[in-house]
Amino acid sequence: MAKSGIDARRKAALEEGSAGYLARRAEIISVAADVFRKHGFESATLLDVANALGTDRASLYYYVGSKEELLQEIVRHALKNVGDVAERIKRGRKSTPDKIRALIDSMVGNYVENYPHMSIYTEDLGRISRQDSEWAVDVIDQTRRYEKVVRSIIAKGQRDGTLRTDVPLDLAVLSLFGMINWMHRWYRPELKYDADELSATFARVFLEGNATR
Repeated sequence: MAKSGIDARRKAALEEGSAGYLARRAEIISVAADVFRKHGFESATLLDVANALGTDRASLYYYVGSKEELLQEIVRHALKNVGDVAERIKRGRKSTPDKIRALIDSMVGNYVENYPHMSIYTEDLGRISRQDSEWAVDVIDQTRRYEKVVRSIIAKGQRDGTLRTDVPLDLAVLSLFGMINWMHRWYRPELKYDADELSATFARVFLEGNATR
């Protein structure tokens, strides 16, 4: 079938949104995330994804148009809801340390729940930021908005005296994201530490390191 024909069929199927079609598409995206993590996005091919699914590459085009579209869907899945959660934490009435604990719980929980999607997003963020497509710009904007929320919460802690002020704000923010984002290098589902233990440890390290004396 001509490329334009399968594109039209895919668009129609997406608009119809049947449960079976969406479930198969979600399965393809999930398997692609595993393939991209194993081989790297640049090296992996749609054939690799098809082989992992036990199907042929041509059949994938009914569900996704390209390898790039798969990555985009992986990233969208990784970012889903995490920004809204951060905004709700910011607007809440908890103390700044409790807000930071909640942020870390959210970040680690999102990473673990959406593994390996978050791993793909974190690893490919630099490549995404060099693109000028509408999708890439939107992803970077979402990322920056999230970082801005986290920064504002930490800044509030420095102002209200619950966090030390001799640590530059920029470095305090970078150190928090550094702990979480580095998970893409070592986190695996079979790790002996669960999400609760990981987030509690990160919160203890960050908050005790930034505690006022």
